[in-house]
Amino acid sequence: MKRIAILCLCLCSLILSSCHKDIWDKLDDHERRIARLEALCNQYNTTISSLQQLVQALQSERRIKDVVPVMENGVIVGYAITFTKGDPLTIYNGKNGQDGHTPIVGVRQDSDNAWYWTVDGEWLLDSKGGKIRADAAQGVTPKLKLEEEYWWVSYDEGSSWTKLGKAVSEGSDDSMFREVRQDDKNVYFVLTNGQTITIPRVKSLDWEYV
Repeated sequence: MKRIAILCLCLCSLILSSCHKDIWDKLDDHERRIARLEALCNQYNTTISSLQQLVQALQSERRIKDVVPVMENGVIVGYAITFTKGDPLTIYNGKNGQDGHTPIVGVRQDSDNAWYWTVDGEWLLDSKGGKIRADAAQGVTPKLKLEEEYWWVSYDEGSSWTKLGKAVSEGSDDSMFREVRQDDKNVYFVLTNGQTITIPRVKSLDWEYV
C-alpha cells in the first residue's frame, strides 16, 4: 500500500510539472504573438501616414531623391524614401493570413481627380456618408489599433473607433503596395487596389538645385 501511495504521488508530481510547463509555454507564445501584432500595428500606422505624404507630394510636385529598400534578415520589408524637400518617410510591408485579417488601407483617385481613402477596396466614409480625402493638407489620416487581438480603425484622430476584424501576426506576405519600381524619371508606387502614384525623381547631381 505504501508503494502504491508513493507511486501515485510521483505520478501526480509528473502531471503537475507537465501542466505547469504547458501553461508557461502558452503564456510565452501569447506574449510573443502580442508583441508581433503590436509591431505590425506600428508599421501599418507608419505606412498609412507615409501613403498620405506620397499623395500630398504628388500634388505639391515634390521630387524624390532616393528610394532605398529596408532589409530585415535578407528580406525587403519596406522602402525608405528621401525627397529633395521635406522629411523622409518609410513604407512597410504588411501581413495577412488565413486565420484572421489585416485591413488594407489605400487611396484611390475619383472622377473629380481628388484622392480618397479606401479600406479593403471600399471608400472610407465619414459619419455623413461622404468620402474622406487623403490629398488635402487638412485631410484625415486613419489610425489603426489592436485591442484584444482585433483591428480597430479611427477616422477622427482617435475620438471614436470602429471594429474591423480579428488580427493575425503570421501568414502570407501582403502589403498596401503591390510594387515599388523606378526608372530615370519617376518612382512608381503601385497600390494593392491597382492605383499607381507616380512621383518624379531627380538625379543625385541635380537634386540640390530643384
